[in-house]
Amino acid sequence: MIEEQARVVAIKGNQLVLQAQTQSACGSCSASQGCGTSLLAKVIGRKFTQFQAENNVNAIVGDFVVVGIPEDALLKGSMVMYVVPVLGMLIFALLADLFLVASTQSRDLMIAVSAIFGLVFGSLISRWYFQRRSSVQFFSPVILRKIIGHGKL
Repeated sequence: MIEEQARVVAIKGNQLVLQAQTQSACGSCSASQGCGTSLLAKVIGRKFTQFQAENNVNAIVGDFVVVGIPEDALLKGSMVMYVVPVLGMLIFALLADLFLVASTQSRDLMIAVSAIFGLVFGSLISRWYFQRRSSVQFFSPVILRKIIGHGKL
């Protein structure tokens, strides 16, 4: 289970609106001094993400909670978000290359446009996948516990 702290900023029915600080992966990397990603994270500053989770710990606005998501949900979600659109792009480009005659004028442009359509199609498939009811339940964060005292946000 991947855990992160979040602060309760609002309550909507039985759902908490939570705010968590966006983390860069550079916090524990030994190369952070010479890394461009670390420098960019310092320049951009702190960013926050808002999301909702079921209030199963009786939290109130201002409380800090620990939320979790299963590791396999993060891995599967990342694959769907990144791999499916790229595969769509490649498949559409390869099909356009296969079916277009070599002497066709603007052939490369048609292949590029087909690749863009494939990227959009793959993105729509990913979006559809995440909007299904079973996916929403699988990828939803769960509140594990309420933090007593002050959090680290």
